[in-house]
Amino acid sequence: MMNPPVLVEMIRAGLVESAHRGHAVLLDTDGKIEVSLGEPKNPIFPRSAIKLAQATAMLRSGAKLENEKLAISCASHSGEELHRELVTKMLNDIGLTPDALQCPPDLPLDSATQIEYLSKGMKPERLTMNCSGKHAGMLTACVENNWSIENYLTPEHNLQKLINETIEDLSGEKIYKSTFDGCGAPLHAVSLIALAKIAQNAVSSDTSTEQRKVVDAARNFPIHNSGNKRDVAQFMQIVPGFLNKEGAEGVHVGALSDGRSFAVKFEDGSMRPRAAFVVAVLRYWGIEENVLEKLSHLEKTLVLGGGKPVGLMQSLPIGR
Repeated sequence: MMNPPVLVEMIRAGLVESAHRGHAVLLDTDGKIEVSLGEPKNPIFPRSAIKLAQATAMLRSGAKLENEKLAISCASHSGEELHRELVTKMLNDIGLTPDALQCPPDLPLDSATQIEYLSKGMKPERLTMNCSGKHAGMLTACVENNWSIENYLTPEHNLQKLINETIEDLSGEKIYKSTFDGCGAPLHAVSLIALAKIAQNAVSSDTSTEQRKVVDAARNFPIHNSGNKRDVAQFMQIVPGFLNKEGAEGVHVGALSDGRSFAVKFEDGSMRPRAAFVVAVLRYWGIEENVLEKLSHLEKTLVLGGGKPVGLMQSLPIGR
């Protein structure tokens, strides 16, 4: 099997110091493959990039989630104070406490928030774990349906079965393999094409559908869906109508309001090349230059030597 193509390079003093290879697909507004890089038909674990479908299933179960609550239910949040407070309120509203969460204790997801958190003498806790909002959303669905909250992460649970059905419904593809994510929830392998179609289906659906409600909540409350210092939130704040979500091990998915969508998986699992590639996708799609200028710090990340710029990390042009 041939190596996948280089998507992003880190250049120091004019030499390529590191190269990030990966697989990616871009779909046009009709769902047809416009750009295919590597092997996007192969199954991958989308990790948190699948949360849109998980939150859609919560709504389909009848869970009363909207606005900030819905945004954090499909989030990989930074564990900031506003995130911890909102998750606590979600649990209180259904008569539960953070003890009901079955995600593992963790530190904040982004390094800046983590430093601030540790400087206050705080320790890893379940509320701070980036998936605690998703778990609170799952518990909301369970309580409102009289489903067990003790085993809500088991594959046999009614909610997890509904999530499986929702993934296959939104993607038009059967789940290839199942395991467990880092947060303890069931995780399902699908292709990058399926992942891109989930995003496309959601942004293109009528505003009354559950999947569109999830999209609109994420776009309307990007800080609750991500964090104040995160690229995912910046993309949604700067690019009109743009939904995007990252996943661990180098995964990213996104879609414009007109239905164009993409999904990428970096072979080495690195998270650092994602943002540069996302900007390259937006540039390929013809997003206005005045908008792209606001993302220049993500498009070309400076490489430092002694605190001074000596190079940059950037995506290779798409469609080259």
